[in-house]
Amino acid sequence: MNRRNALKKLGLGTGIVVATPPFISFLQSCSNETTLWQPKFLTTEEGHVLKAITDVIIPKTDTPSASELNIPQFIDMYIDDVSELDEQKNIKDAFIRLINTIKSDYNDNINSVTEKQYKMLLDKHMLIEKYTLLKEPLSEKNKPISISNLLNIIKWISINAYRTTKLIGETILAYDPIPGSQKGCISLEEATGGKAWSL
Repeated sequence: MNRRNALKKLGLGTGIVVATPPFISFLQSCSNETTLWQPKFLTTEEGHVLKAITDVIIPKTDTPSASELNIPQFIDMYIDDVSELDEQKNIKDAFIRLINTIKSDYNDNINSVTEKQYKMLLDKHMLIEKYTLLKEPLSEKNKPISISNLLNIIKWISINAYRTTKLIGETILAYDPIPGSQKGCISLEEATGGKAWSL
């Protein structure tokens, strides 16, 4: 079995994230990226847009932003290593349309687009459509991905990848390295202080 098929079976392509050791190690392999990231699948311009969008979706608050945990690098690597060639083509075409929309609506220089303008872009284009990642694979053969669906794909992968990072899993979410150590039935509030479980 090749790597692409093995990773795809982990579930992200079908809308279900399974926190298996291969998926977690794949995500953690992005944690060593430097600040001078050169995308593997996307162009530099598309990578810049992806980073800006993920930071609007998951901004820095009292927790790290998406880019601080290398979520854009993970998304780029995931598309390159896991997505089928027809999915990659559809994603690439959607990114080209997204870049053209940003340039025509906000600024011809992608590096000058502000966070506020990215928020306006998401407000305008991130609509729930009949065709979404949670119901179908990343794309179907010969079925174009709309800008709205691309943004929802980015959002969905960002949130799930973010929750699966070691830092978030072990320090923000409720983490128990020895599952089942709780005795009897207790409330979530009593067990974790109301936090969701890491895994």
